[in-house]
Amino acid sequence: MVVDSENHSLESLGILKQLAANDRPTREAGISALETYLKSSRGISQLDFLKLWKGLYYCMWMTDRPKAQQDMATKLSSLLLITDDANATNFLESFWATICREWNNVDVLRVDKFYLLIRQVVHMMFRKLRQSGWEMTLVEQWMDILISYPLSCTNTSIPDGIRYHMIDIYIDELERSATVPEITETYHSNTKTTPKAEDHRVSSARQSDFPIARIMRPFELLARDGKSKVAKKRVITDVLSDTRLKSIWKYDAPQTKPPTDMTHKPTKRMRIM
Repeated sequence: MVVDSENHSLESLGILKQLAANDRPTREAGISALETYLKSSRGISQLDFLKLWKGLYYCMWMTDRPKAQQDMATKLSSLLLITDDANATNFLESFWATICREWNNVDVLRVDKFYLLIRQVVHMMFRKLRQSGWEMTLVEQWMDILISYPLSCTNTSIPDGIRYHMIDIYIDELERSATVPEITETYHSNTKTTPKAEDHRVSSARQSDFPIARIMRPFELLARDGKSKVAKKRVITDVLSDTRLKSIWKYDAPQTKPPTDMTHKPTKRMRIM
């Protein structure tokens, strides 16, 4: 499908209908057309991105079997890497707005695949920031998105399940994205690329320039101002006290004591690797 993205919308091109189709080949064709659209389009509206993520949400919803779910989560999240820089922030914000809005509709049989999708989006978010050279304006904008949605201190409509999952995966994905060699992408193109030399590892000489304090700001705020005592305690003990923050990035977390008068414990769930 040839996409003239400058003169057509997602709806007029039929991409949204393809993404929400019942059959897998049609959905795959919609994703392929979307890749072309995102690579070439400029100035996509926030409303269009919200419509887009509604379609991508259903793509994930209708994907069965673990291997297929893993492939779909990677494919959808990696769209962020090919999205033009002018559109990337709207793409990311629309994902979080959609997943937070739809979370209570996700049943127990489907929740693990959406945990996987969240993990992959966080991973690709850090990958995109890495590609930008950890550009400070972009870092600030994307951390503000996390503060407004999955790690909000004040919005009680954000499901705790999303907050807990972010607590579980955040440092893992930061370490995996920021300190290991950039991997070759194969799920969008058969063309192999060679990583740049400076991407092989975050060197010790650059650790002082790494914006770790800004990257940890959503959790600092949640530990300080969060309404849920359970979430606050988990942030302090599982995130801000993670020894990797000190050993890799020389990060000293603010001294915050965990709440002591907790009346209930968070529900245990499977960790998604």
